[in-house]
Amino acid sequence: MLRIEPVESIIEKMGAHFVDSTLIHEDYQRLVNCHYGKSCNPLMFNEKLLFLGARSGLEILLAKKANPEAIIDVIESNPLLRGKISEIPLNHINVFASFNEYIAGTPAQSYDFVRIDRANFSLTFLTELFSRHDISSICGELNEIDCRPLTLYRMSRENCDSFFFNIKGKNYNVAGSRKKSQQPEVTVVVAAYGVEAYLDECIASIVHQSLKNIEILIIDDGSVDETGRKADEWENRFPDVIRVIHKKNGGCASARLEGLKEAKGEYVAFVDGDDWVEQPMYEDLFESAALHNAEIAQCGFYEFYADQTKNYYPTSWGADGQNGTSGLVRDTTEYLTLMPSIWRRIYKTSFLKKHKIEFPVQIRRHDDLPFAFMTIARAKRISVIPDCYYAYRLNRPGQDVGATDERLFIHFEIFEWLYEQVRPWASMAIMSNMRLVEIGTHSWVLGRLDRDLKNEYLHKAIEGVRERYKNYDLNDGWIERMNLASQ
Repeated sequence: MLRIEPVESIIEKMGAHFVDSTLIHEDYQRLVNCHYGKSCNPLMFNEKLLFLGARSGLEILLAKKANPEAIIDVIESNPLLRGKISEIPLNHINVFASFNEYIAGTPAQSYDFVRIDRANFSLTFLTELFSRHDISSICGELNEIDCRPLTLYRMSRENCDSFFFNIKGKNYNVAGSRKKSQQPEVTVVVAAYGVEAYLDECIASIVHQSLKNIEILIIDDGSVDETGRKADEWENRFPDVIRVIHKKNGGCASARLEGLKEAKGEYVAFVDGDDWVEQPMYEDLFESAALHNAEIAQCGFYEFYADQTKNYYPTSWGADGQNGTSGLVRDTTEYLTLMPSIWRRIYKTSFLKKHKIEFPVQIRRHDDLPFAFMTIARAKRISVIPDCYYAYRLNRPGQDVGATDERLFIHFEIFEWLYEQVRPWASMAIMSNMRLVEIGTHSWVLGRLDRDLKNEYLHKAIEGVRERYKNYDLNDGWIERMNLASQ
């Protein structure tokens, strides 16, 4: 909250000059509670301000108190309120009856601060403002029907240093800062090995996304079939969007890490080369992430089988939006035990760099499990949408997820590594959930493992869980569940 004098004191000193006394207390609460965010503040030492809608006049009076030499332009259609503004005994306050009058009488200039009242919001007016003036900070209110929030977000971050717009009746706002020059909104990393039969469908689905400010990195992980050639063909067709990186075979983790290091996008996503995505996926995920200032945004997915069967999994709950299936997740730890897939999400690149989250290249398969856990465990803000946009292909020959042999013993290495990474900073809740993830994963393995390997795996699994989680262990029947899964 801002520290300004009590409203009673302000009314006593300035009461004769308020424009609309019925709005004084509401405007005061807006100021002290940062209704327009902390960076959009008329009480700062601004030299040039514009108000679309005078409201009570409190902002005008306090802005002049902070800087008596400030030049303030006010657009107010109500003639009675315009008359009261004209009676304020302060210099450099210009009042206009309409936006058209303002445009006709005001040359191009720079504004430190612009505030737009909900009754005065217009996308046409905003476009005109941005085209004519340099604006440092802008804020206001609007109804969702006035403008698509993502359109407002993109326009604002192209044209001003900071912005904050409240959306009436919604649990989110349009806020942010100026965009870095030429930065893609999303980079999609496609790890590709031996997927020549599926790569065209995969890349076509990403190229034709409704999101246009996108970067696609195809990482050919030393494929011995035609995967690399097909990738090059796509790059030749779309050189401004697609870049191919050929590398020696090192496993999926090494391919994803290569893409992550090369990604230029504000957010980064991962797609397996044999899967595909629905056309609205990255536009809708970026919108969700941007409007909720989320570090991770997640959609649903569907399993796709060779016989055309589709099983849908929205996997969204506990959010602050409609029916709890969209918006900002209230308790992010509830998402730690989800199926460890990374491909239905976008991740803020700066968030990954801040926490130094990468892919463990020494783990040759199932590397999505530790990455998924570490990102969700670190995230403070996760937004979700229920739409099932990611197509996860199953029953393809050669998939790691179809293995039933010694390759599944990789999970012991995974959880040993994950425990060492997470334990130094994790809370009790995170560690308890990691224990559940490990127990659930081992139970899944035991349910599909070749019979002659089950006893060895079961023994190592029980021993590992006991050792790692002796401080978090519960008498919840986990050993019985593992034994049952191995039958």
